[in-house]
Amino acid sequence: MRKLLAILLLTSAFQSGFGQDKINTSDKQQLNVKIIEKTDKFVKYKMTDYEDGPVLWIKTKRVTRIEYKNGFVDLMGNQNPRKNKPLGISAGMAFELSGNGGMFVSTADYFIIPQIDLEVNAGTSDLAYGIYFSAGSRFHLNSNYSVKKLTPFAGLLFGSNYGDGFTQIPVGISYLFNCGLNTSLSVNEMIGFNSWQLTFAELRVGWKFKL
Repeated sequence: MRKLLAILLLTSAFQSGFGQDKINTSDKQQLNVKIIEKTDKFVKYKMTDYEDGPVLWIKTKRVTRIEYKNGFVDLMGNQNPRKNKPLGISAGMAFELSGNGGMFVSTADYFIIPQIDLEVNAGTSDLAYGIYFSAGSRFHLNSNYSVKKLTPFAGLLFGSNYGDGFTQIPVGISYLFNCGLNTSLSVNEMIGFNSWQLTFAELRVGWKFKL
């Protein structure tokens, strides 16, 4: 009788440890649960030790991965380097394609989703164009679950050069290394509201950070 009871207890413990889903959160917690539903906004679940209890939920953006009891692991898109390291700073040089000169540029950017980043730029040179500031977004050609480090992009930014407004249209490629090093090469068309136009190639090197 005692042997039977011990076997039942061991079986119960084994099922409790391995017959459950696991939610890993951004604050380093692991929840042993039964997944009820997963959407783009929420993950609904019940606690395995209280399955008759209420359905609980957690925001999807707080979940780093889900380990299902059948062995499947859902990385929730965190394998995408642009989701995993969304915040970046970079600096580089821009050279006029007409050969008239170049300028220094610096950027801070943030990926709100893996396809779209918001950025703020500042550039300075000894040219007549002076110091400029611009802000806008770039669209990167990849998917939520992509593991591609190289992505093409196109963008639309608006800025000011000593009060003279302009539109900036960049088209290029970006490469993000596993360590966080980020590089990009683009051709930019800068169109002034007062009928001037400038085309330049831009090379940036920077770093991406986890949040």
